[in-house]
This record gives sequence, structure tokens and C-alpha cells, in this order.
Amino acid sequence: MKMIRHSLRSSLFLVLVSLTGLAWAEGYQYEEGTHYAKLEVPVKTRNPNVVEVTEYFSYGCPHCYRLEPLVQQWKATLPADVEFNRTPASLLVSGYELYARTYYTAKALGVLEQIHEPLFRAIHDVPPATRILSLEQMTNFMTQHGVDANEFVKTFSDSFGVKAEYQQAVARQKIYRSSGVPAIIVNGKYRVEAAMVDNSNAGMLQVASFLIERERRLLSAEASGAE
Repeated sequence: MKMIRHSLRSSLFLVLVSLTGLAWAEGYQYEEGTHYAKLEVPVKTRNPNVVEVTEYFSYGCPHCYRLEPLVQQWKATLPADVEFNRTPASLLVSGYELYARTYYTAKALGVLEQIHEPLFRAIHDVPPATRILSLEQMTNFMTQHGVDANEFVKTFSDSFGVKAEYQQAVARQKIYRSSGVPAIIVNGKYRVEAAMVDNSNAGMLQVASFLIERERRLLSAEASGAE
């Protein structure tokens, strides 16, 4: 089953890459307001010299879970001048605040990459009755993955850095004005959602790739003009 699933994911990714390349080769133009939305208020990016791509997601979102394998492969193909990061959602959905704060706690403890995929699986590949919805359950999960329980709870509850990053994520969420997750934010300017491309995960990444390339050309032109 795992081999079949891996094969399907690989096939989907190859289709995504092929279609994206074809769209660029033919000069296809995705339309603002149809395939993507321009943010009314741009989000300031961390580094103005690169194109920043943000996945707006939640561990509690089943669509994000299904998108994750494609995202992992897609981000590995991004050029060196493109920076990928994530912003966890804190919507009024059971567990979402817990998951968002856990994301920043794991980041602060240096174990984010270690627990990222296992946490997705622990939430979605289990019976609903055992789903992680409390700090106690999350602490148990973290200890199972080698994180000290006291250190996790203290960082989760008391870390100024975690609180600050979480509040910044909440502020960005208001600017994104997304109807839900997942969504891709390109360079703090554009939002792409699956609903804009017939609920296609591959289609969402296609449009994001199109916008990334456009922003890369803009950065290159600005750099040439400054010389």
C-alpha cells in the first residue's frame, strides 16, 4: 500500500511539474481574481532580496495533510532565490490554536522537522476518538518523539518567543483573509487557494509557481536597474 501511495504521489508531482513548465512555455497567464487574489495589504517579507513563499496551513486540516507530500516535493525544486516557510492557522476550529502554538514550540526547541510529518499522521491516521486535542495529549505525543515533557510544556506556556511568533501569525492571518486552509502566499502579495483552481492541490502549486516566476523576474529587473 505504501509503495502504491508513493507511486501515486510521484505521478501527481510529475504531472504538476510538466503542466507548470507547459504553462510557462506557452506564456499562459493566470488571472487575478480568478486563479489567485492580490492581498489588499501586503505582508512584509523577511528578506526583500528573495521571493518568499508561505504555506498557510494547520496540522488539523485534512486537506493540508493530503497536500503535504506534494509540497515536500515541490519546495525541493524551488530555485535558490526562493525562500519557503509556513504560517500555522489559528482559526476557530477545535485544536487549531493548540497545533499552531505547538508548531512554534517545536521550532523553538529545534525539533520541528523531526515532528512535522509524524504530527500530521498522529492527527489524521488515527480513529477520531484518539485525535490530539489537548495539551496533555500533545505532551504525550512529544515525549514519544524524544522531547522532554517539562521542557515542552514550559516552552509552550511561558516562552516569550513562542507567544510573539504566535501573535504575529494571528496578525498575518487577518491580512491573508483566506477562506480557509491550505493556501499559498507568494511574496507577501498574492494568495492562492485550492477553491480557485477547482479544488486541485496540483493546480494551486501551479499557480504559485507562476507567481513565483513573475516575482523572480521582477526582482531581477529591479536588481539590474539598481546597478
